[in-house]
Amino acid sequence: MKLSELENKILLFRGMELSLKIKKTPFSNSRISLKDNCLTVSLSGLVKNEESQCEEAVKKIYAWYKAQARRFFLQEAELERTKQGVFFNDIAIKDTVTRWGSCSAQKNLNFNWRLVMAPPHILKYVVCHEIAHLTQLNHSTEFWSLVETYYPDYKEAKQWLRDNGQKLLSFTI
Repeated sequence: MKLSELENKILLFRGMELSLKIKKTPFSNSRISLKDNCLTVSLSGLVKNEESQCEEAVKKIYAWYKAQARRFFLQEAELERTKQGVFFNDIAIKDTVTRWGSCSAQKNLNFNWRLVMAPPHILKYVVCHEIAHLTQLNHSTEFWSLVETYYPDYKEAKQWLRDNGQKLLSFTI
């Protein structure tokens, strides 16, 4: 892939479309920044080969997505656990094929990083859903009642995931 092809990619982030810009920098380390719906990847000018630059940019973008997901999930999980009055042990960010999130009996939460591409209310729903599992480790009527207490519009969010989830799961750079 050429850098110009990479720059034509449209990225999704928090329900918005982002344009992508690749810049070369004289510094030895690469960095990434978001401003005005444009994700800018500054690549080290020390990497001369265009294919290597593309690979470096793609790695940086995926790492950026995962870091953003971790930040948002930690923030939302802390807010939600406080509302629901429960505790969790750890949060892991994964790239799962069939789940948006999970909660273990050991009170560990797992979330799919791809949710950071969805609108913020969808991420909040999934966090609420998984935090509710800390009380009800099942999908019983009581569980859904608990989810509805803390996220009244959960049915709309579930439908959004059914309608749009495959787009997030199949996203590649």
